[in-house]
Amino acid sequence: MKNELKPLIGLLLLAILLISCSFKGAGVEPTSSANPSAIASTQVKSTAPAADYITMTYSEYSTTDNNGAIKTQILSYDTATKEMKKVFEFDYTAQYPLGFYDKPNQLLYYTQRVNTDKDYGDQIFVRDLSSNKSNQLTNNLNAVNYIIPSGDRLFFVANVKGEHGIRLGAIDLNTHEMTLWGDNDMLVETITLDHKNKKIYASAYSLKQRNYSLAHQDGPAGQNNFKMPTYTVYETDFDLKETTKLFSKNYWIRMLMNKDGHVIAFCDKEYNKGQVPSTVVDYDIAKKTSSESKWDTVRLQRGDANYSNDSNKIYAIAVVNNKRGLFEYDVKSNKFTAIFTPEAGFINNIQVVKGSNN
Repeated sequence: MKNELKPLIGLLLLAILLISCSFKGAGVEPTSSANPSAIASTQVKSTAPAADYITMTYSEYSTTDNNGAIKTQILSYDTATKEMKKVFEFDYTAQYPLGFYDKPNQLLYYTQRVNTDKDYGDQIFVRDLSSNKSNQLTNNLNAVNYIIPSGDRLFFVANVKGEHGIRLGAIDLNTHEMTLWGDNDMLVETITLDHKNKKIYASAYSLKQRNYSLAHQDGPAGQNNFKMPTYTVYETDFDLKETTKLFSKNYWIRMLMNKDGHVIAFCDKEYNKGQVPSTVVDYDIAKKTSSESKWDTVRLQRGDANYSNDSNKIYAIAVVNNKRGLFEYDVKSNKFTAIFTPEAGFINNIQVVKGSNN
């Protein structure tokens, strides 16, 4: 579990894990949502909280026995009051447990394994904190890498049963319809949402190209001869219809952030080379131009970082002074401040929820 890389799905476990143009409706595929009555008891009223907060998924053994059950908690950190609280706890059954606390609407989204050992999958659930009742939202997924609600939609990245790709999807919380973006050859690596402008930014690459690179690692013995596939960063709307290719690189574009009309991509030339500084691509959405620089301080791990609403801070998972945890990074002073560095458990992922009145 203690690995910066998220576990990839099925066929993808064999691996270590394009410039400005537009197209409409490509790869958009409506499907049925799993449980038509599942969302009937929930009411989505607002999108943005008053102030920034961080929703975090954290796992630890429920007893001192390391062979015992693992429990996953959804924690919430208020960046204004500096208060951390546990919101919910559930069994660690998913391949990669995820959680998201929708504070304004008092809803929780999380993943759990469903069905038998031979026919199973990680599915998305919603829990209404006002009634303390949970409902299953999906039944056609194998594993899930992201769940992020926004308004009346729930966005996710997952492998769908019967497919090899990893796709971006959305569930309409009013009609319960599921929409999938991309195709069976696309592997969506990471996403970030611009909730205000209702845009999604996704890093993705080709499964066929990745497999070709795996099979043709010709070169000197003892060296890494894997040729990185082409990663492309896309912009799409909340309907998953209007899609634009922003830029492509032969880098592992492992993390995306957004601020003030810019998409910030963290990239590496090789997988799991933590000692090599990441390349940061800053893409100006209005000008359609990009610049590159080196991230010359503590490495930000996957799981996922983002800016505060005022862009003065970055909240991220990092290892500082040999302690892994959630840190606040001051953009101006280049200083890391520890927020949560657990001794026993493990932070699975975070999401920075930007407030409206900062």
